[in-house]
Amino acid sequence: MSECVILINIYIYICLFHFVANEEKLLLRYNGGELEWEFTLYIGTKGGQELYNRLNEKKKIELTFEIYNLFLLSYFNENFPSFYKTEPPRGCRFTNGNMLGFKSKFEIEVDSGSANNAEIIGHVNNFSNNELKSLVGNSQFVNLELVLESDEIEKPDTTKEEQTEKPDKSKIAEINKKIIKITIIGLSILIILIIIKFIV
Repeated sequence: MSECVILINIYIYICLFHFVANEEKLLLRYNGGELEWEFTLYIGTKGGQELYNRLNEKKKIELTFEIYNLFLLSYFNENFPSFYKTEPPRGCRFTNGNMLGFKSKFEIEVDSGSANNAEIIGHVNNFSNNELKSLVGNSQFVNLELVLESDEIEKPDTTKEEQTEKPDKSKIAEINKKIIKITIIGLSILIILIIIKFIV
């Protein structure tokens, strides 16, 4: 009987983890979504954790990047101060799409190489500098947004009054479907495990 209790606890934990893991999405966005890439932050790094904390607080960070052949570079300003009090203590080898944190700048790499006093803090999936260059033409600068999307973020085209009076029924229906789906799959797995346990 104790094994059944353990299995039920594992099932509940998996369900809770599923909702936590799928509530948030990190995006690098150009021109309100004309181009968009998902990215991952390495929370185990100082810079990755710091950038996540800032995104979690502000939900959106607008940056102006300078376009180079090998990377997009953004010098920090008053809206985006340095990640580190001192230079990162080690260099690193990077590849296409890696996000690098320095003391005074932030880069997104579009090639492979190495960097001194930098830390790989994340990775942008399927990132292409050529896509951006084709849109901005001869301009050397491009405005991009780092965005943290989650179910808690309000939609920009609705007011607070409308939200309190008219809850988003489609979002509620989607969450209900997700709960039902996870419950059915989880209970099926749980029943199979219990049957196997009694047979063996």
